[in-house]
Amino acid sequence: MPAAPNEEGLSEVVGFVLLLGVLVMALSVYQIYAVPAQGRANEIEHMNMVKDRFVDYKIALDSLWVNKNNVTGVTLSTAFDLGTGSAATQGGGLSLPILSPAGSSGAVSVSSGGAILTITTPNGATQIPLGSLRYVSGNNYWVDQTWTYQMGGVFLTQSGGTTVRVSPSLSVYNTGGNASVSITPVNITGSALLAGSGPVRIETRLRDMPPYENLAGTFAWVKISIEAGDGGYARAWERAFKEAALREGIDPSWYETGRASETAYINITGKDGDVTLRTVRADYLVSIATAASLIE
Repeated sequence: MPAAPNEEGLSEVVGFVLLLGVLVMALSVYQIYAVPAQGRANEIEHMNMVKDRFVDYKIALDSLWVNKNNVTGVTLSTAFDLGTGSAATQGGGLSLPILSPAGSSGAVSVSSGGAILTITTPNGATQIPLGSLRYVSGNNYWVDQTWTYQMGGVFLTQSGGTTVRVSPSLSVYNTGGNASVSITPVNITGSALLAGSGPVRIETRLRDMPPYENLAGTFAWVKISIEAGDGGYARAWERAFKEAALREGIDPSWYETGRASETAYINITGKDGDVTLRTVRADYLVSIATAASLIE
C-alpha cells in the first residue's frame, strides 16, 4: 500500500510565514506610531535648544555693549547644531535605520539691513539699518520654526504668526513726571548662510563706532518706527512697543502706538511735552562658519 503523505515540512513553512507576518506587522506598527513620536520628541528638544542659544546670544551681546569700553573688538563665539541629524559615529550595538526617525535639518543666516529703524525728533529723523541673525528649521515630524535675533529682541515665527519671545532693547519709563526713552539700536552687519544638520559656529565682534548724533537730550516728542519688511514682524514690533510702555505703567495719554502695513511705531509725547531720549550705539560684525564634529 502507498505511504501516507508527510505534511511536517508544509507545517513548518506555514508557521514561518505566519511568524514573518507577525514580525512585519509589529515593525509596521512601530514605524507608524513609535518612530514619529521619537522624531517629534527629538525635534522639540532640539528647538528648545535653539531657543536657549538665541536667548544666550541676546544676553551675551547685551553684555558686550553694556561693558563697551572694556570689550570693544573682542570676538564672541556661539555654537549649536542645525538639526537633530545623525551621530558622527555609531556604537557597536544593533542599529536599524528603519527603526530610527529621520534627522531634521536647518539653516542659519546673517544679513545686513532688512529692517529700518527710524528715530524722529523735532531736530529731524535718523535711519538705522537693523540686520538680523535667523535660524529656519527643516523639521520632519514637528512644526517648523524660525528664530530671529533683531535689535536685541528674539522673535519666534511659525504657522500661527510671529511673537516676541525676548523683548528688544527699548525702555519707556517715567522720571519725575516726565517721559524717558532709552533705546539701543543693535545693528547686525554680515552676509552668510549655512544649511544642513551639522554644527555651526557664529562669530560676533563689537565694532568701535562713534555715537549717534542728535539722538540724546530732551525733546518735545520722540517717535520710533520700524519698517519691518513683513506684516507679521510689524505686528510683533507693535506689540513690543506696547509692552515697553505697559510694563512701566506709563500713562496712556503719554504715548501712541500703531501699525501701517509693514511699519510699526510708537510716538511718545510725555506729560508736558518733555521727553528725555538716550541712545546707545551697538554695531556688530557677524560671521558664520562650520564647526568640525571630529578632530582631524
